[in-house]
Amino acid sequence: MKKLLLSLLTLSSFASFAQWAYTTNNTSNDCTTAFGKALASDVTTSGLFTSPDDGATWASSNTGIPSSGVTFGTLSGSSLYAYNNNTVFVSTTGNNWTAQTGVTAGQIIKSMTTINGSVIASASPNSPVSFKIFQLNGSSWALKSSPTNSAIVSVIRNLNGTLFAGTTNSSVIKSTDGGMTFAGASTGMPTENINKIINSLGATSTVLFSGTLGGKICRSTDAGATWSTVYNIGDNNGFYGINDFYIYSSTQIFAATDSGFVYSLNSGVNWSRYNVGLNFSNYENLMKHITVSGNYIVAGVNTSGGARIVRLPISQIITGAGLNEKSLSNLENKVYPNPASQTAQIEVSDLQFESNCEVKLFDGLGREVGKFPMTSGKAQLNLENNAKGIYTFNVFNNNKTVSRGKLVIN
Repeated sequence: MKKLLLSLLTLSSFASFAQWAYTTNNTSNDCTTAFGKALASDVTTSGLFTSPDDGATWASSNTGIPSSGVTFGTLSGSSLYAYNNNTVFVSTTGNNWTAQTGVTAGQIIKSMTTINGSVIASASPNSPVSFKIFQLNGSSWALKSSPTNSAIVSVIRNLNGTLFAGTTNSSVIKSTDGGMTFAGASTGMPTENINKIINSLGATSTVLFSGTLGGKICRSTDAGATWSTVYNIGDNNGFYGINDFYIYSSTQIFAATDSGFVYSLNSGVNWSRYNVGLNFSNYENLMKHITVSGNYIVAGVNTSGGARIVRLPISQIITGAGLNEKSLSNLENKVYPNPASQTAQIEVSDLQFESNCEVKLFDGLGREVGKFPMTSGKAQLNLENNAKGIYTFNVFNNNKTVSRGKLVIN
């Protein structure tokens, strides 16, 4: 019989690094920041929520918003716009919303942005493959253009004064006349069909970014004339899309992806992941939207049980151990099964070293109770001689800790 160990594990055991943590919002996956607070929506069923404390707690804020939820559009001046199907809502506080005269019936809004002082929306019908640009005039919307491009626009953004759009079939297009006409702008973009679907766009003052459904981040330093792939988190099968960008500074860029949180600290040249605290077995790595509120990165994820909002202290990425793009103390790891009984496997992503790697297991008193070799980023743990309880483990490379985590034996 295995004896039950009394765990003395406390939060201080993990004081050296912060983790993604749950908030009280367990229905949303869309998020943004406006009016000094975070806002969230699940887009489908539970409406909209606001948080005055950087995402820690949330309250319903559905005045004027249908219970079927909304998608956040764009912040223009002192007004935040959101949409549902072909109806646009506007608020100057985030708490009270007013519906505006919608775009043409049969057109479904896909994305919104602001350019040249005007709020615009891209909309498409269910069929055929086409899109229209609508412009806000006062409190109602008018058709601005019907471009001839055979495309559905999935995302539209003002990138440094030029209108760029990501499509679902022809990569990136752009307009130099405020949305009247569009031309191809995808030279250098990946050519696989799945990577021609663009989920996200973003820009610093000098660099443009696009994210594909196939999991590639592309970068342009010449205003979209040419692009290069700088990061590939997927395998070109559509399971690892780049879903959202948040530009924190000219050098610090955050991205929400279907493989979790990805960030760059050098203007998008190099990228790393940080998913500590996310439960991969619960699909919490399916990160859909991302924003920053106060001292926290706030993100919406899809889990096996539905959507929810998580957050991470921004100091972990900007001033903490994540400051160095090649920092090894926080490499992402995956443990399965967890809890475990007989055996468990630990995998460490991005582990680039193949020699002198091992995993050490510690009990609740901090005593080393097991040592296991790691090859190609994987270690198989034999737990038959370990008592039930909560354990910690460290992954070592050349006697330096590169990752750590928690394992429950039952």
